[in-house]
Amino acid sequence: MENLLSIDYKSNFKEKQHKEEVVQTFLDKFNFDPKKSLYVGIERESFTSREGKIIPLVPEILPLIKLTQPKFQDFGYELSACQLEMRYGPYHISDVLNGFSLADRELKNLEEKFNFSCYFADTAGQEISLDVYPDPTGRYAKMASSLDPKVLHAACYVAGTHVHVGMPNAEDALRVYNKLSKHLQGLIEVGDNSQGERISYYKLMSNKTNPQLHENIMAWVNHSLDEKYYEDPRKNWALIRISIHGTIEFRMFGSTPDTLKIYNWVNMCYDLCKMYL
Repeated sequence: MENLLSIDYKSNFKEKQHKEEVVQTFLDKFNFDPKKSLYVGIERESFTSREGKIIPLVPEILPLIKLTQPKFQDFGYELSACQLEMRYGPYHISDVLNGFSLADRELKNLEEKFNFSCYFADTAGQEISLDVYPDPTGRYAKMASSLDPKVLHAACYVAGTHVHVGMPNAEDALRVYNKLSKHLQGLIEVGDNSQGERISYYKLMSNKTNPQLHENIMAWVNHSLDEKYYEDPRKNWALIRISIHGTIEFRMFGSTPDTLKIYNWVNMCYDLCKMYL
């Protein structure tokens, strides 16, 4: 017959094992790559327009763009059928400006070829269509039907530029992330092109936009469980977050046609991450 001590030991061991599995399952969702540490990537959103009016063109033009197999950038969709996403990188910091120049020339050719324009702005600045992109999974249609109309409007009304800086592993990423939280307000001010309108609308979508400090990995996992992004870390709406791509992601910058301004944002984020890493 087992004594109480051995039973208690087995119980504690199983509990510890369970916690380790929970942590590992969460960390497995993140693609950290030491070889890409401090490499940068950019996600750049724009509204699609034709004849000077923002309209939901993405379902029409995205399949055509994909067929051309653009060399210098990848294109994707967002919730709004009026928003086209362009993805750049990952780049070594020394290659960012040249990469942007090549991609910009490519974009101009695509706009001319498929008769559309990218309107880069923090907000639509007009009444916006609430059509959502018909993604193959049906996730967006389901999401839109469950959203408060004001939240759906806010999601369709704003566009931004997200900067990613690669991290070598989860521990370093968390350490850098914790240090970055004190820079949030300054970065918001630097990245604002709309006198605060974009951030105000962004906060309508979530009141969880401030990054939260986490003492250790377990605290981060517990936060993900409490805030319901454990299964899908993309549902963490903080303006600075650790992304599934194994990066620190900065989400406070607006949308702009000025590639030099974006280049300066990228350098700021890179310098901060390099300093804390």
